[in-house]
Amino acid sequence: MVLLFGLASFSPAVAQTRLGIKAAPNATNGEIVELPRYTVTDSRILPPPESWRHATLPGYEILSNARDFTTQSFLKDFQQLQTAIGIVWPTLVDNRANIPTLIILCARGNSFQQFVPEDADPSVFITRTSLFVEDKERGAIVIDFTMQEVFEDQILEDSEGQKISAMSDPYGEFYRQYSRFLMRHANGGVPLPEWLEEGLSRLFTTLDFRKKWIEFGKVEHGFSQAVASSLEPGGGWIPDGTEDLNEIDAGGGWWNATPHSPAANIGGRPEGGRTTTKSRRERHGAIFSFDKMFDYEKGKSITLNQSRWSNQCFAFVHMCIYGLEKKYQKQFIKFALRACKGPVGENDFKECFNRSYEQMATMLSMHVDTLAQQSVLFKVKRGMEGLPDPMPVELREATQAEIGRIKGEALRLAGHADASREAFIVPYLRQERDAGLLASLGLLESLEQRDARARKFLEAAAKENVVRPRAYVELARLRLNEALAAPAGANGRLSATQTASVLEPLFTARTQPPPMEDVYSLIGYTWMCSDATPKESHLEVLLEGALIFPGSARIMHHAATLYALHGSNKTLAKSLVDMGVRISPDQETRESFESLRGRLN
Repeated sequence: MVLLFGLASFSPAVAQTRLGIKAAPNATNGEIVELPRYTVTDSRILPPPESWRHATLPGYEILSNARDFTTQSFLKDFQQLQTAIGIVWPTLVDNRANIPTLIILCARGNSFQQFVPEDADPSVFITRTSLFVEDKERGAIVIDFTMQEVFEDQILEDSEGQKISAMSDPYGEFYRQYSRFLMRHANGGVPLPEWLEEGLSRLFTTLDFRKKWIEFGKVEHGFSQAVASSLEPGGGWIPDGTEDLNEIDAGGGWWNATPHSPAANIGGRPEGGRTTTKSRRERHGAIFSFDKMFDYEKGKSITLNQSRWSNQCFAFVHMCIYGLEKKYQKQFIKFALRACKGPVGENDFKECFNRSYEQMATMLSMHVDTLAQQSVLFKVKRGMEGLPDPMPVELREATQAEIGRIKGEALRLAGHADASREAFIVPYLRQERDAGLLASLGLLESLEQRDARARKFLEAAAKENVVRPRAYVELARLRLNEALAAPAGANGRLSATQTASVLEPLFTARTQPPPMEDVYSLIGYTWMCSDATPKESHLEVLLEGALIFPGSARIMHHAATLYALHGSNKTLAKSLVDMGVRISPDQETRESFESLRGRLN
């Protein structure tokens, strides 16, 4: 079941000791790897080298062609944002899966548009100035800073001397995409229902923080105007197990959270004075029907309808969490959890809210008009420091290999295969041999089914101890295929040497973030093909995989089979079989587990 409000802790098991298997002789043990060549068959001249700036933060790699002042401001804000999220929504940050993430800040020419997918997968989220794409191994957030650069001179200061932009700057877009990234990975890599994820990510953009206070849920310039324009989102989130936002005392007890009514700063009515019945009816008529809102299919481009849908998701979530004296908070949680389990309809809605779609549409229209809402304000306790100052971050000129690798990976995630390939190859043609670039090239060649070339790139990257778990998984797969084509063990099975050769890169991948299902699945399959007998410590690695990926029938089946064949704890083997039966995705898999159960009895 998808976990929405109770975000479970997620970390690999502590059994991280080596398995004691000697690696077979291979390219990583000192042999010279001859890399493949790329032949230029046309008269095209290589594009001129690009100039980008590069920085790193734990778990993040940043590439920026914005001015240094803009980039450094972003890096400082991002560090404080992570701290603020840890106070407002601690389970979201503390338990997030450690997914390496690329952040690209585009501020020159048309540099943002090159990343926008032509045919967006439903899991891709795009706005006019931001993009979030990911796979199981890594994510990429791309933000258009062009207007920030153009209007950088038009910077104002608030009452505390903090710089604020006269424009709707890209920080809100980043908060929106970053919250989406965190929510997905705190939810086990599974997106929330689109309307819920959209509404929450829009709400997240109102998170405001200074040294001594943090506020979220406050709409600054009038809720009607906010809903009318996607440039002015606002709101917040319900922490795990909290039914009333008045109960929050986050941050380990050193921040006080209190409800705060921002109505005096908002102006509940739109410009023009009193809201007439006609104007309310006009706004109500513009509201999507709720069945369309909950089952909306996003288009391939940013359209007016998508903007209206986004605004309504924002308005509905804001109303349920902060509006109408928080009358609908509990009902909202109940409905959201039900929506995470599958499609919802009006009957589900009535059971949770005791209101029809039409009745709730009227309530939503009134909420937009009157804005009876609260925000939550965290203030630092007396004698405490408040938000720590951001750490200095080294910002330097990016190498051509870093530029090609980071852009190439983001382009790949966005579905631009040709542009991704060119981004990888151009620095290689310039004699760049960075380990990360070699790994990306190896994965590209493997994706295009050129296994011999892929093997050379991946062996070279492994020799340089690249941090890229998928590269080691793919290298292990190529070694396994080669070994299976000429097995050297008894009865057509892998020898101990061949087994070690395959397992060696998998053990390396096992120590690198993020944890990958394929690592444990391939370890199990390799043992299944081997004539070597695994020790108890070897089997514990598969148990580790089953604990990290409890929904993986493949890992569970390998673990159950190997424990049944070689383990001393048959009770554990039976427990793994029972779990496998419960998670089997189809009848064939279920029958396979049942057959294994029969052999254990």
